Amino acid sequence: MSLLTAWQFMIDPGHEVANPLQPGPHRPVPLAGKRVLVNGAAGGVGHFAVQLAKWQGAEVIAVAAGCHEAFLRQLGADSVIDYTTTAVEETVRDLDLVIDAPGGPASGRFLRTLRPGGALYPIFPLGFAGAEEARQRGVTVSTTQVRSSGAQLARLADLLDAGVIRVAIDSVFPLAQAQMAHERAAQGHLEGKIVLSVMDSSAG
Repeated sequence: MSLLTAWQFMIDPGHEVANPLQPGPHRPVPLAGKRVLVNGAAGGVGHFAVQLAKWQGAEVIAVAAGCHEAFLRQLGADSVIDYTTTAVEETVRDLDLVIDAPGGPASGRFLRTLRPGGALYPIFPLGFAGAEEARQRGVTVSTTQVRSSGAQLARLADLLDAGVIRVAIDSVFPLAQAQMAHERAAQGHLEGKIVLSVMDSSAG
C-alpha cells in the first residue's frame, strides 16, 4: 500500500475524486528536471517516493535522521538533510515539489521552501492550516485519497520485478509478535517497511 500511495501522489492518482485541500482532483506534476524534497524519506512511503522521483528524472533531496544517509543515497537521493541538526525550512529554497510523508499540522513549514508555482503534497493532510499562506506564495497544496487499482498494482509489480523500485525491509515479526511490531514502529527511525509474517518459522 505504501508504494501505491507514493505512485498515486506522484505519478497517477488513477481516479478523479476531489481531494480535501482543493476543489479539483489531485494532479501530479511532471518530475523530470525538478527539485523534489521528500520528508520522512527513510520510511515506508518516503523510501518509495525517493525512488519514484529519481526514476522520473528529478533531483532528490531526502530529509531523515542522519543515520539513514547511506541507505537513502543507495536509493538514489542526491543529497540528504539530517533533520535532527538542520531546520529544512530555514535552509532550503526554490523547490518544485515537497512530498511530506508524515504530513499533519507541521506540513505548513515547507511552504517557504517552495518557489512560486511549486507544490506541497502532505500524505496525511489532517491539521494542515497553511492554505492562505500557500495562496499568497503561489504554491499548490494537494493530496489524494488512495484507492485500490489492479492496473496500477500490475504496473508496480513490473517495476519491482525489473529492479527499478525495491522494497526496503526494516524488520520482520511473526504474527504472534504483532505488539512488538507496533513498538518498533513507535520507536521511529525506520528504514523501509515493517513486515508481519504469517508463516510459522518453527515449521520444518
